[in-house]
Amino acid sequence: MILNPMKWFRNSNIATSQPEYAGIFNSRAKTKSGAIITKENAMRVSTVFSCIRVLSEGVGSLPIHLYKKDGKKKTKATEHPLYKVLHMQPNDEMNSMTFWEMATAHQALNGNFYAQIIRNRSGKIISLYPLIATNMQKYRLEDKSIIYVYSINNRTYEFKKEDIFEVIGLTLDGFTGLSPVSYQREALGLGKAAEEYGATFFENNATPPLAIEVPHSLTDDEYKRLKDSWQEAYSGGNAHKTALLEGGAKATKIGMSNTDSQFLETRKFQRSEIAGMFRVPLHLIGDLEKSSFSNISEQSQELVKYTLHPYLVRFERAINTQLLTSKESETYYAKFNVDGLLRGDIKSRYEAYNVGRNMGVLSANEIRDKEDMNPIDNGDIYLTPLNMEESGKKENND
Repeated sequence: MILNPMKWFRNSNIATSQPEYAGIFNSRAKTKSGAIITKENAMRVSTVFSCIRVLSEGVGSLPIHLYKKDGKKKTKATEHPLYKVLHMQPNDEMNSMTFWEMATAHQALNGNFYAQIIRNRSGKIISLYPLIATNMQKYRLEDKSIIYVYSINNRTYEFKKEDIFEVIGLTLDGFTGLSPVSYQREALGLGKAAEEYGATFFENNATPPLAIEVPHSLTDDEYKRLKDSWQEAYSGGNAHKTALLEGGAKATKIGMSNTDSQFLETRKFQRSEIAGMFRVPLHLIGDLEKSSFSNISEQSQELVKYTLHPYLVRFERAINTQLLTSKESETYYAKFNVDGLLRGDIKSRYEAYNVGRNMGVLSANEIRDKEDMNPIDNGDIYLTPLNMEESGKKENND
């Protein structure tokens, strides 16, 4: 990580900071379920981890290219310094997949993503170093300028706006993004509490608690002897063995079973609710209860359209407005390629290619490129259907 602080943070310069509702989350406060949920430990909830993994790996696996517009045509701007930064290696510590995975995870958990912009002497961007979103604070000064204050290793760094690449998620003020973890911590707390209850239940051999009833009062010594002997004989590895009782004592099961307390139903509901919070289809996190062979394909298409697409658009537009100059943005633009995620099975793809080829939309080489095949000679020729004519045109029979 490269940190070249512009200057030490001066608190007296601050005019306004984040609004009150941006800081409503108290990481030390317990949820009503008793579980403590913070931005740092949210991914310990299994459903959260699964959802974040689906989102981050989905975006990270997509290729991103910088394009140059030339009239109605476009070409990959491989000669531009930013092309390699975005497509191959944002910095010397990580490749593009790792970088965009991290960017998406930060967006999903914190609502914001930050990276330090490194330029060469001529002002060209040569590296992007991601920063921990929870360590960053954004402020507006009295002169209306914006600064970013970053804390790490007991040191504080101040950056100008042009030194930070920032992607804001859903926001109420246009200044900072909202953290889903902060606003949905009660739902996450219930999910975490259900997991902890299940772990404790099976740690105790999945056996509801028992009460030992005796027909008469016990002395302190008798009580201690009965308690110690029972726990030694019928707990841990000795659980579920036949109990031997004496003196008219009998064992009575107390408490509700998992079915009665709807424990499994609670786990299912929380899994569904958390997946809905991140808009991730349930079958992608291992829940196939409501999925079938016929609708999984459709749900996968929805993942791209309604789940990943907002992340991709935020990244693309942040790149176009922050990493390109105003003059460059008239000619260049960044775009993620989602064709790989939208591809169907080989039969469906080839049927679609056939339609596109016969309509004159695709050439043979364009089809081969989509299938990662080498081009062929004369493969850039487009076909024209012979049995078609202009709409509304009539033959003159006179």
